[in-house]
Amino acid sequence: MSKFTLLIPDMMCAHCEKRIREAVASLGGNVTSLDLETKVVLVEADVSGEELIKAIDDAGYDAQITG
Repeated sequence: MSKFTLLIPDMMCAHCEKRIREAVASLGGNVTSLDLETKVVLVEADVSGEELIKAIDDAGYDAQITG
C-alpha cells in the first residue's frame, strides 16, 4: 500500500473532510490523518498519485502531493 501526504488548501470544514474521506474510500484507500488547520491529509491507498488527485478533484477540491 502506498502512502501519500497531500496538501488540500481549500479544505475548511467537516463537510470538506467527509467529501475527501469518501473520495479516498471510493478508491479503496484510507485517510490515516486529516488536519483542517494545516490542510494536510495522509492517505494509504493502492493507487497512483494521479488517480488519487483525480478522485479528490472530482469531489471538488484541489490537492497536491507533497510527500
